[in-house]
Amino acid sequence: MGDSPASEAESGKPSPNDENHLDTDRRPFGGLEFQVSEVVGRLEAGVNAQDVTEEEKKRESRKISTGFFEPDETSMDEILKDLEDLVLKTDPNCENIEPPLLPTDAVTRAAILSHSISALFGRLERSHAARFGATISCETTRWMSHMFRLKDYNAYYHQDHLEGLVRVTRMLLHHKYPRYLEDGALAFTNRLPCIYSCVASPLGIVQHLCRQLSLPLACIRPVPVNSSGKGMDIEALDRLCEEDVAANRIPLLVLGEVGAPPLGWSTPLVTLSAVCKTRNIYLHVQGHALALGAVSGRDQSITLPDSVTLTPGQWFGVPGLPTVTFYRIPEQITANDHSKGVSAPSSREGALAALAGLAGGGLRLAALPLWTCVRAAGTPRLARRLAAAFRAARAAHDVIAAADLRLLSEWPGGDEAPNVNIVEAISKASACVAFQFAPPGVEKPPPYYDKLNSWLGQVLQREPDMITIEVCETESQGVVLRYCPLEGAAAADDAEPARGPPAWSDALAAQLGVLRATVALRAPFLAALRRAPALRHVHVPGWAGLGGVRYVPPGWEDASAEEINSLNRQLVETLRATDGAFSCGDGEDGLACVRFGMVTADTDVEELLDLVENAGKEVEESSRALTNMTEVLKKGIEAAQADIERENAERLWQEGLLRRVPVVGRVVQWWAPAAGPPPGRRLHLALGTLQTTDDVYRFVQKKDKEDSEPARAHSPSRQVQPTEAPTEQS
Repeated sequence: MGDSPASEAESGKPSPNDENHLDTDRRPFGGLEFQVSEVVGRLEAGVNAQDVTEEEKKRESRKISTGFFEPDETSMDEILKDLEDLVLKTDPNCENIEPPLLPTDAVTRAAILSHSISALFGRLERSHAARFGATISCETTRWMSHMFRLKDYNAYYHQDHLEGLVRVTRMLLHHKYPRYLEDGALAFTNRLPCIYSCVASPLGIVQHLCRQLSLPLACIRPVPVNSSGKGMDIEALDRLCEEDVAANRIPLLVLGEVGAPPLGWSTPLVTLSAVCKTRNIYLHVQGHALALGAVSGRDQSITLPDSVTLTPGQWFGVPGLPTVTFYRIPEQITANDHSKGVSAPSSREGALAALAGLAGGGLRLAALPLWTCVRAAGTPRLARRLAAAFRAARAAHDVIAAADLRLLSEWPGGDEAPNVNIVEAISKASACVAFQFAPPGVEKPPPYYDKLNSWLGQVLQREPDMITIEVCETESQGVVLRYCPLEGAAAADDAEPARGPPAWSDALAAQLGVLRATVALRAPFLAALRRAPALRHVHVPGWAGLGGVRYVPPGWEDASAEEINSLNRQLVETLRATDGAFSCGDGEDGLACVRFGMVTADTDVEELLDLVENAGKEVEESSRALTNMTEVLKKGIEAAQADIERENAERLWQEGLLRRVPVVGRVVQWWAPAAGPPPGRRLHLALGTLQTTDDVYRFVQKKDKEDSEPARAHSPSRQVQPTEAPTEQS
């Protein structure tokens, strides 16, 4: 009876109650949505299961071939089980509080479904797929342009974050060097192109450009930071452009940033755009502050940059969305003979597509996940997500400012006055909060504060309800803590962060109290340490506590490294029974030491050092007793070995030669009977002397004799009668 639906399907007879199902099957994507939803839900339930037993978690190990892996036909259920096992086994942090797969909402599932649908388009006819992809791309570009206030731009959708910038730079090379298509890198041998980037920007971006386009590193022109220490120095950029033109080089591209990681610094776009237009340089802008255009709600447009890069996947918190590069086609495109053979000479866009590869039916299909996401969520809902991210950044900014920490980023933005221009707002917004624990009046904190900030970031990351904190290391500021809600926005649309600012403020204040107490007690700790003759200060790399101490008692100055390490490790084991804040570490010289952790304001450092010194004396005494015992045993064993060798040499003639010959041995045995058993040796630990065991033998023989005499006295008389009876008869 359970197989009746299948038989009806095979016979082709429709079920009377399944008309909707048949209508769904007639559609091109009939049951795909249901299947993908079932697969995603099953993977989430299997990977994120928290209440399964240990026996259920233990699955059968996968069979791995030692040679070539040739899998057999496998059912979908088995494939999903293998995927669940692989996700769990490849998790780098098995004890992570968060599950390996975050929960998905309807918008995320729609984006995942779009990837499955796009795979089906490979079965369409090429021209049909090109027309369909162009329609999807045009609609998505219109929606995204309106949402982020971009005007008169073309759009390129790509998966790699820097692919759009690479394509735009290749387009500019074709524009500035007409023979670049034929000559390649030889086209700019005599006149190098120049790419300008701020020294505070990530170096990997310009390096990636040079590697992808085969450009020499000499094309990169670093621009210094302005006098405020934040953003590009535009006057220095103008001077560099003038120098390059005088040196017969071609200024090609300026990389501007607004709210870019790690510190969220921005460059004034109005001034930067004016310099680029004067010098005829292409301006490309990227950064999280570009998301502010969807939050402002004003009827204004962004037209100053020549191209921008948007990352909607990060900003919306939806995985699998493409990166979008909006670009403008430069005027007076020069198409050479080869390009005219590829595209129509009268089409400037066609020539650009042939030269730079910024268009094409296959590439436009990459917009489908974003098109699906916008349709599933709606533009107002996505805008509310961005607004919630900026609101969370502003709340964190207020909490950190109240905690008296050093703020390295500007105001996150999102609450500008109505009369503020959208371009000006983007130029000032940081879209993140960068801060650090540092002493006042110091531009760059000492190296010790880098350890303290790393400790603070790790503690905040371990808090289950805390916001996501990233620990960054910068060249100009050292270790910096960074919070950017736009990098993976929460699934909530317009809600506040998981924990409100008051609760987050209390948790941060507790950790700051420990930091300030540790810094305040560090100087008294070092002063008290200098007064302790048996304790030495040790620099422990990467340690954020009070510091390291090595116990070296008087008389141990010439001790070996093994002895000092053993003494200090035993000392740490003794101290940890009193306080778990003590730990064992290695100093810069590689020797073991006692590490003092973070402390509170009521800690008495002299009492701590006295505790270490007293415990060290106890460990030293026990270690000395053990050393003396070891020496006694060693000398006793050596003396016993020497006695045994001497006795063996004296008895060599008797037992080594004659007594081993059968005939002569009997004569010698009669003439010179062998002595008793060889004397043993015993080590008297209290006296440290080697003594023979003759007294032990005599005591044992005497004891055996005493035990045998009572046995004879109490023996039964009937046992001797058989020996007396024959005597009387005889």
